[in-house]
Order: sequence, then C-alpha cells, then structure tokens
Amino acid sequence: MKATFATALVLLSSLTQAAVLERRACSANNIVRAAERLQRESNWCAEWLSGATTVSVPAHIAATPTPIISSACSCVYTPTATPTPEPIPRVLNTTVPPPPKPTEHVVNFEDDSTSWIGFIYLDSQGRGSYGRHTYSASSSPQQLQAFSGESYYRGIFKFRSTDRKHSYEFSNTKAFTVAPQTDYDITFRFRQFGYESLVCEVTTQVYNSVQWDSDNISGALMTGQIGTLSYTWQGEPTTEWAKAVGGQINTRSATELALYFRTDCICPSELKECQSLGTITAAFDDIEIKVRS
Repeated sequence: MKATFATALVLLSSLTQAAVLERRACSANNIVRAAERLQRESNWCAEWLSGATTVSVPAHIAATPTPIISSACSCVYTPTATPTPEPIPRVLNTTVPPPPKPTEHVVNFEDDSTSWIGFIYLDSQGRGSYGRHTYSASSSPQQLQAFSGESYYRGIFKFRSTDRKHSYEFSNTKAFTVAPQTDYDITFRFRQFGYESLVCEVTTQVYNSVQWDSDNISGALMTGQIGTLSYTWQGEPTTEWAKAVGGQINTRSATELALYFRTDCICPSELKECQSLGTITAAFDDIEIKVRS
C-alpha cells in the first residue's frame, strides 16, 4: 500500500533518475499540473507509477485519492515497459551424422580357423587336393611361397592324357558383414605354378548369404546372387603373385557378402597330350573386401 502521510521529499534514489515528461491531452486541472511539476522536477510520477511502496506523497496532494493521482501521472508520464528478452532460438542440429564406416576385411589365410572350403572337379569327378596350405622351405617344387605370411589357399591337380579341363572352386562358409547400398572393391592375389602357357580363368560370384548344406558338394550353399565380378590383372599370374583388380560390387540391400571363386584351367589346344602339363597349382592369397573411396 502506498504511504499517504504528507512530506515534500521523495526517495533519494528517485533523485538520481532523469525526469521524463510526456504531455498528453488531459484536462489541465490542479492535480494534473501538480503531477507535471513533480515529474519534471524529480521524476516523481515515474516512481509512483512503478508501484514502489516506499514513495512519499507531497503534502499538497496528500489528500487526493490514490486513483486520481495515478490518473494524473499517467497523463504526463508513460512507464517504459522493460522489453522482454527475445528467447534465444534453439539451433537444431540438422546435420545428418555420417553412417558408420562399413567393416573392411582382408583374408590372409594365416588363421587356422579361417572358414573356407573348396573342391576340384573334372567330368563331375573330383581329382586333386585343395585347402589352406602353409609354405615351408622343405615344400615340394610344386608348392608356392605365400604372398604374405606363410599360408595361402590352393588347388592342386594333374591333367591326364584325356583331360582337357580342370575346375577348382572354393568359397567362404561364413559371410562377411557389410553395409547395404554401398560399393565395395573385391581384390585378391593369384598365382599359378606349372605349364606357363596355361592361363587359368578366374571368376567370382557374389551372394548375399551362405548356408551350410551337407548335400552340396562343397557344403557351402550360396543364396541371393548379387553379381559376377570381372577382373584385370596387375602382373603375370603364371610367374608371380598378381593382383586381381576391378571387382566392384554394390551390396544393394544385402548386409552380408559371400564369395564363390572359380578357376577354370583349360589344356592348350596345341597340346595332344595334356598330361605333359604335369601338376598344376592355382593359389589365392590376401582376399580384400574394401569400401570404394
């Protein structure tokens, strides 16, 4: 409640404020004129209209009802509203986080638990041997030194006089985890040992899953074929480890990849007796599945 006792003083604090006077179209009665003078001299109406309970009322208007004093002050001064700070807009993070980097794989066959399986066939009859091999200095001349480490995956077969072709196939029995809708490059190292003019053709079929099937000749049943890879070679695979490149594949909706390698070795047409080819070794090492940059 505002004080109604007579005094000619206002608070010391009000004297430090600059007087603000706004003339309005109010009837110029004695109360309005008194309010105008008080506002001009001491900024009194500003203090009164602020609602402070410690404002003293001058003696010459002390008997005037409070509403009339407020009305008169409103004619000469309009309180300046303290602007409400604009709320700081929330900045939404609209940046889409990058997808997790797809897993990249390198199969170097050094691990005994590497799950790969293969077979060799000719006229539906398997002849030869296949599997992971560890090189040693005491290996027979038909063996190869691995491209990296000591182990590689190989197929070994020997042509007979009536043979014109051998095929060697192998695959992984556990699919690799990959990202869908992503381009991958699939490369590997390949080398042969044997008749130098015999160049085996290598292809790779890519599937989106692999299952185990005991009725299948290899035990690995590929499902959901994505595509067949074609390669170019860096190097000469009949004399050294050559890198097969260019095997790009898009995973589409697949979240896993299974690889099925096939190597077809055909006896050269100029040879009458294919058994003169002797023992042939076709070997793979460092299979790489890598996101295309």
